[in-house]
Amino acid sequence: TVGLTPDEAEEKKMEVRIARFPFTACGKAHAIGETDGFVQLVVRESDDKILGGQIVGSHAADLVHEIALAIRWRLTAEELSSTIHAHPTLSEAIMEAARKAEKKPIHLI
Repeated sequence: TVGLTPDEAEEKKMEVRIARFPFTACGKAHAIGETDGFVQLVVRESDDKILGGQIVGSHAADLVHEIALAIRWRLTAEELSSTIHAHPTLSEAIMEAARKAEKKPIHLI
């Protein structure tokens, strides 16, 4: 976890949307046999800024820094989703969560 959790945003009366992308929809997770878990982003409704993120699953500690950078540099979900992510990698799940926040996921219906 980095930044705000959904509960913390709610306690602060912030209007946010939560975007969650499961590792079951990530090709690299299937390739390494680690499909349990998800990436979740907390995005402020008013300006699309990423306020927090949670990663549960394989290699979470190796991935969470990307969300920390997004928070630090005040990126929007659109800016994060438009960042190039190598394929196949677990970090694509972060991109997909950002795309889901924008209602434009690639690997989810």
